[in-house]
Amino acid sequence: MESEGFDYVIVGGGSAGCVAAARLAAAGSVLLLEAGDPATAHPESLSSDGFKYAFANDALMWHRMSAPQAHCGGRSVFIGTGRGMGGSGSVNGMVYTRGDRRDFDAWPKDWQWDDVVPAFEAVEARLGISPRPPTPFAEAFLSAATDAGFERRDHMNDGDLGGVVGCNDMNYAGDQRRSSYRAFLHDAPVPGLTIRTGATARRIVFVGSRAIAVEYESGGKVTTVAVGRELVLAAGALVTPHLLMISGVGPRAELQAAGVPLVLDAPGVGRNLQDHPNVCIFYRADAPVDFQYPQVYGFDAARAPEGGQRGETPDTCYVCYAAPASLQQSMQRMVPVLALPGRLYHARTLRRLLRGMVNLAFRLPPLRRFVGSIFGIVVILGKPTARGAIHLASADPAVPPRIDPAYYATEEDRAVMRAGIGRAHAIAAKPGLRRAGARPLSAGAKPVSEKALWKWVHGATMTTFHFCGSCRMGDEAESPLDTRLRVKGLANVRVADASAVPEIPVSALNAPSMMIAWRAADFILAEQDATATADVPSFEQPRRIHAGEPA
Repeated sequence: MESEGFDYVIVGGGSAGCVAAARLAAAGSVLLLEAGDPATAHPESLSSDGFKYAFANDALMWHRMSAPQAHCGGRSVFIGTGRGMGGSGSVNGMVYTRGDRRDFDAWPKDWQWDDVVPAFEAVEARLGISPRPPTPFAEAFLSAATDAGFERRDHMNDGDLGGVVGCNDMNYAGDQRRSSYRAFLHDAPVPGLTIRTGATARRIVFVGSRAIAVEYESGGKVTTVAVGRELVLAAGALVTPHLLMISGVGPRAELQAAGVPLVLDAPGVGRNLQDHPNVCIFYRADAPVDFQYPQVYGFDAARAPEGGQRGETPDTCYVCYAAPASLQQSMQRMVPVLALPGRLYHARTLRRLLRGMVNLAFRLPPLRRFVGSIFGIVVILGKPTARGAIHLASADPAVPPRIDPAYYATEEDRAVMRAGIGRAHAIAAKPGLRRAGARPLSAGAKPVSEKALWKWVHGATMTTFHFCGSCRMGDEAESPLDTRLRVKGLANVRVADASAVPEIPVSALNAPSMMIAWRAADFILAEQDATATADVPSFEQPRRIHAGEPA
């Protein structure tokens, strides 16, 4: 083991990791490990208009495929997430939603709506959030949704999302993306913080129940760095549990089968995985679609009678999608995924060839005119009852785990998605969109049999990239984390990302992830103050910044 060490080592430079790193650097030396590139290597990750290009950039997205989904026709679904400084918060559509206050009723004591609002407010004070003004087409959608029984309300962060539609808050300022990386690390010096990009965590080194070091790989070299006070895992709900399991913390039988020496039998690690599956119902308008961002959202209790959903706990989300804004880049991402299965996808030449063909097709004026008038209503299953899992596949850290999000695995989820598609049809049929044209393009937009509808759903379903819950917090024995986000049974390991979510909110996960990281830092700082005189090693390190990161 090398002699270098830090008070706090944080794994993951995404939305949560950047918040935790900035705050903990005030209390000691901090090392932030990020597997991806510096943000400055990919300027689109810092731009408010760059999200579509970031999504198509292999350097900014992990390539992952799910286990075959029994209720998606047996196909594997692309489940990539953001990589590089800022993580998914540097490639997403910048939607900022806290969630519905009733989402938090299922969270533990001290994590209810009123408990977490101060942390949301603290994050928002740094990010700066506001909705984008609606365009005429966005107003047409809003008019149709209100005619379908929704109530118009912009901002949508007061905790009541049942039956509302509006222009959602977004974390941007002019041409800047206001990700947690931009707001907490990029814009101002953070003394005491060292950032290392291109550094992939391989495993945690334990002595008894204490994490003493993290082993990571960078540039083909494996390095071990000592942990003085605490290890904070913020690598995301698909990576954090895998890192724990590969290090010996997880379900005993699964670790033994993979040949990983057991440190702690923690059956809940990797279980309770949740995500928001969605389908997009496409229509063609009579005129070009005039907006560029995922800025118009609605939330609903899908199976409530039309006009009676206000006050109900929402279980679905509806997004108006403009195809001209990002369909080309989405196809650049997804065509190679669909056309190059398995190892073929990793052949860079083949990916470039297919993406070049997509670009050539979009240069054709007839196609550009056609795409320019296409919009979609995205129907998102907001409160799935099915629970997936992440399974260890090998003792080799380089071998990815088997990830099963269990889409539509319960009858309840299938019924809610079916009702949600019906609600989308109702919106499209109202005068606001009928006047715009709204001619059905998707099979899911037309009256079809139940069998035909589900055949379409199976092929059209994709992730909304809202993975969470795989290291849930709670007082129950099956919850791997306590309510202060500490891994039960370990002395100094804490999880500060969406892995900790016990039950998924109906909204996007970016805001809750940052809130969790803020509170994790609160807990650590409070506990450090309470034990300030304890004999805890402290590593006084000069600040070292990875090349390409701001000083």
